[in-house]
Amino acid sequence: MFEKTKVIKKSMVSILVASTLGFSYIAHAEEAIMLDTIKVLGAPEKGFNVAMTDDMIEKTQASSLQDLFSHEPSITVGGGLPVAQKVYVRGLEDTLLNVTIDGATQAGYIYHHQGRINVEPELIKEIIVKAGAGNATDGAGALGGAIHIKLKDAKDFVRDGQRVGALVKTAYHSNNDMWKKHISVYGMLTEDFGVLASFTANDSSDNYEDGNGDEVKYSKIDQQDVRIKLSGDIADGHYLSLSYEDYDDDGIRYARANMGSLVHPVYPNIPVQQETHRESWVANYGFNPDSDLIDLSATVYFNDSYLTKKGDEYAIFAGPPPWATKDFYDGKRHGGGVESTGLDLRNTSIIGDHSITYGVEYREDEAYVKNSIVAGIKDEETDVFALYAQTELVLNDRFDLSAGLRYDDYDYEDNHGYKIQDNKISPNATLSFAATPQLELHAGYAKAFKGVSSPEAWFIEFPNWPAGLTSYAGADIVADGVGELKAEESDNIEIGFKYEGNNFAASGEVFRQTVKNSQIAEASKATRYSYLDDVKSTGYALRLAYFWDEITANIGVSETKPKLGNEPLGSGNMAIGTAYGRTWTTGLEYSPAFNLTMGWNARFVEELDFVQSGQDNKASYGVHDVYLQWSPKDRMTVGLSVSNIFDKNYYDQGTFYTQSDTSTPIGLPEPGRDVRVSFSYEF
Repeated sequence: MFEKTKVIKKSMVSILVASTLGFSYIAHAEEAIMLDTIKVLGAPEKGFNVAMTDDMIEKTQASSLQDLFSHEPSITVGGGLPVAQKVYVRGLEDTLLNVTIDGATQAGYIYHHQGRINVEPELIKEIIVKAGAGNATDGAGALGGAIHIKLKDAKDFVRDGQRVGALVKTAYHSNNDMWKKHISVYGMLTEDFGVLASFTANDSSDNYEDGNGDEVKYSKIDQQDVRIKLSGDIADGHYLSLSYEDYDDDGIRYARANMGSLVHPVYPNIPVQQETHRESWVANYGFNPDSDLIDLSATVYFNDSYLTKKGDEYAIFAGPPPWATKDFYDGKRHGGGVESTGLDLRNTSIIGDHSITYGVEYREDEAYVKNSIVAGIKDEETDVFALYAQTELVLNDRFDLSAGLRYDDYDYEDNHGYKIQDNKISPNATLSFAATPQLELHAGYAKAFKGVSSPEAWFIEFPNWPAGLTSYAGADIVADGVGELKAEESDNIEIGFKYEGNNFAASGEVFRQTVKNSQIAEASKATRYSYLDDVKSTGYALRLAYFWDEITANIGVSETKPKLGNEPLGSGNMAIGTAYGRTWTTGLEYSPAFNLTMGWNARFVEELDFVQSGQDNKASYGVHDVYLQWSPKDRMTVGLSVSNIFDKNYYDQGTFYTQSDTSTPIGLPEPGRDVRVSFSYEF
């Protein structure tokens, strides 16, 4: 069905942490909880979803990607330092997912030694994560699924009858002596159209400490985020949103931000001044007249993300390239980035009990170099054009069918002028069966396609360093002798269920996913590209939630076994994914009277023996967090949370492990105990 709701009579004040069940649970005192099928970009979603809402973010005082996804057992985030964190969904890195922020695709890949999703949690309204090749509306290149991040606007702040206002918030993190400073100013220009301007700064005076109390060098944080958003109804049936965001992370990091001490014969992992920057312009338009046939939405965006380092780092090269001299840059910054300009235009039509969403998508990505070492180096360009349609059919009282087709066409030109063109149609279908009014079963199959495109902006400038290389005469794009590169394709088979009872909810799935022709950029090869092998991933997940009166409880478990060829997927296969042990998550939340909410969340990861030949097992760990939120008076909120309350010293299994004769982590350990205190007031 296009949209289903079920009302459960409860008395509680919270958003259920177990929204990982695939539903949004929104509760108000003495009112009903509405369990709504999650909708992304106007279309209902079947199968696996994770929802993270703004209330959950605020209560736990999430400040990084790891904080945002810690409640979902199918997802892990390794890296320690926020700028180094990578998201792994069912063992696959976020490079294989389509990631959007307010509808703007975060395309391209800058550098394999740090994360590519840069977002300030303070203004996130919700996050939807979809695992596995999904439906046709998920966007180009969604080999392993999609992550959709929606940001707040003025209407999310303005109260009934209010025209203007402001939110001031400050928070202190004890582990690294960090202060968060945030201010949002908002107002309604008309009854339905408003403006929001916000500034957020995170500054730490110390490096963070691990669970042993040891300082993790070069981990100080200096982040700033500026956002302006005008949005709302401009006329009857017409919606418009215009937004600008500037995100910046600057500081001294190891040259490989996701690693600590490392001995390297050519490029030692020395500390280097680095800047990670993202600038986005997004326009959203919606037209929804009094007609079942028209629900039009259009998104136009420009996104520019880059990483720069100070040129003095090349003074330390022990080998090639020979043109890297101490005075080459005279302190200038250099690096690489990706500019994306895109359009997504879609319409949803409802015909009886059925619906169909259809549209067109276009995106142009330009991977570029800043202050290139090599004279005359060319940028790389990828053009993506797509047509898609996804329909939701009600077959009878018990059976629903979601089915879709997507056509993607890729045109790519590399830094030597070599061109590759790929196109393909990707189908999907999911059949849902309402076994009882509370229990729904589903089974689905989906394919996704990603044509050859720029693999990593950082390697445009110096893709290879064979001995004696002094210039780039150009070489055909080949894949380690196997011929011209092939497009990547994935398919996903999934069987699952969802249950909604009066006091109990549950969801689960088993799946098998394959990504064919996986490839990375690799500087040690005779070309920028390396064809690896097919990635095959199998696994399951189960989530349970129970709630009564003012208490909510949840528990989840997930296990995924991703393989690269016949070997377990390891962290050395950067830009592809990594394996991690069976993961358990659990939590309790209590919301008594007095506008008070308190909770406990825990995450347990079992020892991983599914490792590559010659590797040691990855160690198990358990981490506990607690939080408390209190509104002593209207418009005022005080928060207290303690992350890693028992000061556990551990490495997330998603962090970087060596690929030699031992799997001793050379990535960064996770922070130890961190006491976080926040205060906010609305004017």
